[in-house]
Amino acid sequence: MGKNKRFTKQDIEAIVSVLEEGNLQMGVKVREFEEEFAQYCGVKYAVAVSSGAAGMHIAMMAAAVGHKDEVVVPPLCPTAGPNAVFYQQGVNIFADVDGTGNVDASEIASKINSNTKAVVLHHYSGFPCDIEPILNIVSNKDIAVIVDASTALGAQYDGKMISHFGDMVVFNFGKGEHIYTGEGGMVVTNSDELVQWLRMFRDEGFVREKEMLTKYEGHWYFEMQDLGYPYRMTELQAALGLSQLGRIDEILSYRAHVAEYYDKAFSDIEHLAVPAHREEHFNTGKNKVHARGFYTLKLVSDKLIENKHKILEYLNLKGIETDVCYYPVFLHPYYLWVGHPDVCTLEGSRAPKAEEFYRQIFTLPLTENHTDNLNELNRIVDTIKQALIKISA
Repeated sequence: MGKNKRFTKQDIEAIVSVLEEGNLQMGVKVREFEEEFAQYCGVKYAVAVSSGAAGMHIAMMAAAVGHKDEVVVPPLCPTAGPNAVFYQQGVNIFADVDGTGNVDASEIASKINSNTKAVVLHHYSGFPCDIEPILNIVSNKDIAVIVDASTALGAQYDGKMISHFGDMVVFNFGKGEHIYTGEGGMVVTNSDELVQWLRMFRDEGFVREKEMLTKYEGHWYFEMQDLGYPYRMTELQAALGLSQLGRIDEILSYRAHVAEYYDKAFSDIEHLAVPAHREEHFNTGKNKVHARGFYTLKLVSDKLIENKHKILEYLNLKGIETDVCYYPVFLHPYYLWVGHPDVCTLEGSRAPKAEEFYRQIFTLPLTENHTDNLNELNRIVDTIKQALIKISA
């Protein structure tokens, strides 16, 4: 692939600076990153963690999800959220999706009962789900809303950052995301109470603030007040994240530009469609800004759908990176084995629309490393056209 284009000279200098200072453990850089991230998101608090999955776990803990508690989850999302339910010995209840790949609000309404402890949302590919109807469904109920926003940094709903919607919103800084620190993540919240739990759970249950200790024995003293996990972010991750956060508008603009190019290039190709990720297709009356976490293409010919694996193999041989985001979570073998207690008695699919969506789509990355110039974009489009012609023949 050649020289890496994701990291700038500024990114490298930020890492070197931390190495020269000598402390790699969670410290001033992490706190600075938390403050800058909270400011960007327009929320009171941000809690840095070692990964997005760690963020989903401590959010589930802060929501007090426990043994046999039910959590309504989306089927097309990273496994981090549903896995976190299992970490807490809870039960995943899958709600089906709409035409965007996002969970359908009416499906969530039908799944909620007296055992429901939380609802997990995901903004598929960075396009906001219909948040307001879902928040209305759970209002006046003791149900936490936890949002997996791993692909949605910079997305907006009704004129506000998506970080404003939900009790806790979790961002991931892994491969392909807007900010890439190798691993890493951030949980944001406006709750004075939840932030204390989040900080405690990511730091092995330790409390270090003097005013929160049960007693005080000196500046060195801290207490373990609950069972937490070693989910701390390092200074290296924070320095790299801070550097990239400083150019987040540029990153978002770049992704939007590439997605716009793809929209035009693929719009007139037979048997291929861009899923309806524009608000005019959904009469919700809410303005949405797409963060473009990745680009989704939908096959609309039965022959192409049946041969999707051949299309992706051809593209792979031509050096075009593709993926299928996401395999429906409930179809993973572990979920088939230890899912809902009634899973063996259920007839048909647990989310048939999600399965159909998965069968039809494949995805393209939008990072600088994959789409660095017009010639490369043209090559990607032409190669996809060739693959479709080859399979259709």
